Amino acid sequence: MNSKYKILIVEDELLVATDIEESIECLGYTVQKSVDTGLKAIEEVEKELPDLVLMDINLKGEMNGIEAATMITQKHDVPIIYLTANADISTVSKAKVALPYGYIIKPFTDKDLQTNIEIAIFKFGNDLKLKFESEQFNTFFDLKDHAKNQIIVHANQGLEKINIDEVYFIEKDGGKTIIHLIDEEVVTDKPFSELIEFFPKNKFIQVSTQFVINSSRVFAVKYPEVIIADKMTVISVDEDYKELVKNINSELGEIIDDE
Repeated sequence: MNSKYKILIVEDELLVATDIEESIECLGYTVQKSVDTGLKAIEEVEKELPDLVLMDINLKGEMNGIEAATMITQKHDVPIIYLTANADISTVSKAKVALPYGYIIKPFTDKDLQTNIEIAIFKFGNDLKLKFESEQFNTFFDLKDHAKNQIIVHANQGLEKINIDEVYFIEKDGGKTIIHLIDEEVVTDKPFSELIEFFPKNKFIQVSTQFVINSSRVFAVKYPEVIIADKMTVISVDEDYKELVKNINSELGEIIDDE
């Protein structure tokens, strides 16, 4: 059992929600938050991705649990377990739309809860691993055709969706690769040579064996150095990549060459 598992509870009956919170904590998990509507559940997932969602199907309001779960899984990888007092075939059939990782019938025991949570998180982990290992996922996106201009990487903190235009530079750091954004760094075990292939070469220029820069994020070029805008990071250019740097179309005017 892992107390670090953060669980989001979505239940509109206060007493039931309180009981579930107590059970979750007694079982050694962490309650990320307890909300009472589908909209609040979606907002909470957007703020912080939980390790698992316990979703009541029959939520009051404009959105039921199935609708909320469907919207969540369309944008996020997170296992969802449904909670319901209805075990009829019609309800189960509707619930399958969002591909839940469990289905618990009320009333349930702490043992029911624990068993479903452990199985769901284990199965989700395996599914995610298979997803990453699949050829389709490892190719990420065809950047030339993909309208969203995004990639998804398996970073040290989990799945990260990155807007390519917001990347300033990419760095090889030992066995890891670091994607530098304006105010954060995304660290991944994906090899540097493989990761840079997912970025358009007309914009991302390799300047050394350790760095690839976004030419649109260049503040100044003074060979053998490039200064990155906003971050004002200074990156040294290897001799072998000098000609590529000279061709950067950064709209800076004439590039200064100290030679």
